[in-house]
Amino acid sequence: MENPLATIGILLIFAGIIFLIISAAQSTDIKSGGGAVIFIGPIPIALGTDRKWALTALITGIVIYLLFIIYRNKIY
Repeated sequence: MENPLATIGILLIFAGIIFLIISAAQSTDIKSGGGAVIFIGPIPIALGTDRKWALTALITGIVIYLLFIIYRNKIY
C-alpha cells in the first residue's frame, strides 16, 4: 500500500479485534457500553451509552481531527 495511514488503519482494526477476543475470553462478568463519533464536516459529534463513553468518543474524535489537520498540512 502506498498510503501509510491506510496501513495503520488496517492494523488498528485487527488489533481491536484481537483485544476484543482476548477480553471476551477472560471476562465472565459482562458489562456492555460503547460510543461512536460522527463527523459532519470538520465537527466531531460524540454519542455514547453513558457520560464516560460519550466523553471518550469525543476525545477520540478530536484527536482524529487534529491528526487529519497535521497530516494534511504536511502534504502541502
